Parts: sequence; structure tokens; C-alpha cells
Amino acid sequence: MRERLLSSVPDAKGRVLLTTFHSFATDILRQHGSHFGLSPDFEILEESERLGMVKSVLAEKTDELTKFVSAEKALKAIDFLLRNLTPDAKIPLLLKDAEAGKQLQTLFVRYKELLKQKNCLDYGSILYCCEELLRERPRISKQLRTVYRYVCVDEFQDTNAAQYRVLRSLVPDRNANVFIVGDDDQIIYQWNGASPKRVRELGHDYDLTTIQLPENYRCPPEVVALANALILHNGERSPDKLPLRSMKPGSGCNPIELLAPFEDDQAEARGIAECVAERLKSGSHPRDLVILARATRLLERVKEALDTLSVPSHVQRRKSQFESAPLRFVTSALKLALVRSDDELASTVTKALSDCVEQDSSEEDLAGFSAALNGDQLEALGALVLASPAVPKALQDAVSSLVQGHYADFIQAALAHFDSVEGATPEGGDEQYVEYPTERKVWQAIIHEIGGEEDAYAMSLGQFLQELALANKTPEAPSNAVRCLTIHGSKGLEFPHVYLVGMAEDQLPSFQSKKSGDDSREMQEERRNCFVAITRTIETLTMSYGQRYNGWRKSPSRFLFEMGLLGSDT
Repeated sequence: MRERLLSSVPDAKGRVLLTTFHSFATDILRQHGSHFGLSPDFEILEESERLGMVKSVLAEKTDELTKFVSAEKALKAIDFLLRNLTPDAKIPLLLKDAEAGKQLQTLFVRYKELLKQKNCLDYGSILYCCEELLRERPRISKQLRTVYRYVCVDEFQDTNAAQYRVLRSLVPDRNANVFIVGDDDQIIYQWNGASPKRVRELGHDYDLTTIQLPENYRCPPEVVALANALILHNGERSPDKLPLRSMKPGSGCNPIELLAPFEDDQAEARGIAECVAERLKSGSHPRDLVILARATRLLERVKEALDTLSVPSHVQRRKSQFESAPLRFVTSALKLALVRSDDELASTVTKALSDCVEQDSSEEDLAGFSAALNGDQLEALGALVLASPAVPKALQDAVSSLVQGHYADFIQAALAHFDSVEGATPEGGDEQYVEYPTERKVWQAIIHEIGGEEDAYAMSLGQFLQELALANKTPEAPSNAVRCLTIHGSKGLEFPHVYLVGMAEDQLPSFQSKKSGDDSREMQEERRNCFVAITRTIETLTMSYGQRYNGWRKSPSRFLFEMGLLGSDT
């Protein structure tokens, strides 16, 4: 979006802020978080760190918090409370078990206290705290309104309660200069708090002028007809919504193919793999193809079948943190430079360093240097590195730059060293470097997104780490690989040739949505999932289903009947 805006309006860079809700809220808290006891260099926790904090609360209050089966489930409950902006006093009312409700309240309150004590936030609490700040300090909201007089929100249908409340704090007036872009037929993040009712709230809170854009320039007319027939079965849609209108001329050939039912999921995977291989042989590029499924496990089976045919493929897995030793070392060392004294973080840095240089640097060694340096574990890291003959001089110099406060020099020098080591490592050599080339490209993409090295490394260390924590670390698929994506992962993308697998009951729609009922919110979301999947198509759409999945007989998906691809007597 930034590139498209600047190409159309070259002088917009200094006049327009393009940001995400989380990045915007982080900036506000960096400037005004002192009202809550947060200093501007607060840390954003990774998932493992959040889990560790929940475990510490459960251990601290063992006698009080007896209802929690695991820290993982406790964290999911915390996430629910954060994204719904649940007031502390109302938490006990959420559960039928009164004692469990009280314990959840205790856990939530203590978790928030710990965040502030440690000067850190997690992904969910960023919006939670920002909304609280804007609500309790209306002068800050008023100040922001004088700066940002015009607000545009894209993909509005994906917003949750916390995001919407932040927007309402920023533009509360009914006649505010707010421009919303969204499609309630594409709400597929209900698990993250997105809901059709949010679109209805807009009409209640603002004097809206609605402009419908039903023109579809992507899909063939036949696919548009399928999408319209499908989505009509959903009840929770905006009133008077116009059907999609195809603006693409027909090719004269039917672009839609529903393959004959396969015996089971394994046969389906093999059949789809053979179809893909044939299309590639006919001249299509791997980037022109995508295999979509409701769940990753079906994609894994197709990938195995493609491997058998020697067709490169890639199943996308979302990553929230770096896993290779070099980038674990760089990121944890940067965090240590911010706080300078943190036993757990120092342990992480030491472990990553040991993985990078293939020699143990014990926590005891670091603790010894730290004690001699009045507990400054960053200084201790510098001393440890200089004292270790296993650490190359280039890495020693990089760490010295960090100790001296030059974090950009540290990053550039450390990555240059790791680049040279990785380049000299035989393929399949050091397992600690296996993920590094891919993650290095992700790092470069993040820096580019922030504005390039000049802008990124001109930030304060705290601000840079916050941007890094919020960035998506999911790697791109190799250019020679066929992409295998979940429907959620395909949102916003388009492909010439789409293969949608698992079009069977209990797959799409899911078993959970069927349990909720035919007219449930869950079933309507599954229908929107299917709508999103088929409208990724630029040229051809191929769908398939098996008669058995995991050994259990399944019926064809109801969505195939709703789209008119199967008759009632099938």
C-alpha cells in the first residue's frame, strides 16, 4: 500500500501515516504510556515469554489458582479478555462456575500488573492499554484528533472490539472524517474477534454514506456466479447488498472443474498432485498455482504427493519469532542492550551464542562477569565474548559496538559475519544455520517495510525492537515452489489457478461449525471461508473432495450443492 500511495502521490510520505492498529497504538503508548507507569522503551513479549509469565503467576498463586489445567489454556483465556476489552469487574460473570470466574479475574489482574512491573506488553495488551489510555485521558485523544483529521481504515471487516474502540476514541463524532473500506462477506477471523455486528455498529455510530463496489475485475464470470449463489445462504449480511458483478469477459471455456469424488483423502492428495504436475508441464509457472484447504493437515498430504512427483511445494507456517541461532542471538542481544540486566534474557543470549559458535558459553561464566560488573549483563556479555577464543573477532567487534551503544553497527556487523559463515557452510551442514537464509530474507523484508536501513536504524533501540516484534516473520515461499495455503493464509491474494481441496462435510464446513448448527455464526463463517477461497481465482478453479477422511465416510460439502455444482440427488 505504501509503494502504491507514494507512486500516485510522491509528496505524501511526510503527510500521511500508513500503519497498523497495533503499530499506531504502540506509538501512542511510547509517547504517553508513562501515565500507566510504562517507559518509552517497553518491550513487546514473544509467545514463549508470555507463556513464561503466565507460568510464574500460576506458580506464585498455586493455592489460589486451582482451576487452570495448563498455562497454555490460561493464556488463551487472557487473550480473550484482552481483545474484548473485558473490565476486571465483569470477568467473574463470564463463567458458569463462579469460583473459576473469580480465579480468572485474579490471574488477569496479576498478569497485567506483571506486564507493567517488567515494563513490557504483549500483542493483545497493546490495544487494551491504548484504549484504556485514550478513554481515561481524553485530552490525549483530543490532541490526536488535531493531528489526524482524516482517518481511513482498510479491511475493516477484520477488526475486533479492541481495534474498533481505539478507532472510536480517535474519531468519536458521528460526522467525523472517517472512510471505511470493508466487505462483510469476507469476515473469516471470528476466532480473533472479528464479527458481522461490527459492520452494523458503524451505521449506529456514524452518519455513513455507503458506496457499494460490486464490480469484480479478478474472477471469471462463472466463478463470480458461484460466489453469489453461495453467499446468498448467509443471513448476517448488510441489507440491500448488491451481488458481485463480473467485469471480466468470458473466455469461452468453462474455468470451473469439480473433480470426480476420490476414494479417500490420500487418493485426493495424489489426484491433485497429478493435476498440478500436468499443468506445470503445460507451461504454467509454480507461482501461478495455489492449493487451498481449510486445514494444514490436508495441505501436508498434498505436499507429500507432490514430493513423490518431484514437484517443489511449500506449506506456509506462520512464525512469530526467529528460530535460527544467528537471528536468535541478534534479537536477544538487542533486547539485553535495552534492559541490560535480565537473568532470563541473559540465559537466552548465552544459549544462542553457544549455538552460533559451537562451543558452550555457560550461564555461570556470564554470571561471573556480571557479578564483577555490578550486574550489568550487557557488559558481561561483552567481556564473555572477548574472553572466549571460540568467538571470531568479527563477532567480538560487533558485540563491542553494542556495548558502546551503537546497535545499528552491531546488527550490520553481526549479520555480515553470519552471512559469511552461512555462505561457507556446505549444504546440509550446520543445523543451526538451516533456517538462517530464509529468515535473513524475512529480516530484509521487515527492514524494507519499516523504510529501509536508513530509517529503521535511525530509530531508538526501543522503537526498533517494537517494530521488529510487531512484524510478520512468516517467510515467503521459494519462487520455484507451488504454494500450499490455508484459506486464512490466502486472504488478500490472487492466483491464476486455484485448487481447493477437502470440499467435504467436516472439512469445509468444519466439524465444529456443524456442531454449532446449520444457521450458526460458525457455519456462516465457514461459508465465508469458501467464498474467500473461490474468489482468489483469476483464470481457473478446480475443486475436489474425498469420500473418506481419516477412515471416516464423509458427504460432499453442502457448499457444493449451494453453488449448484452438485444436485440434490447426487
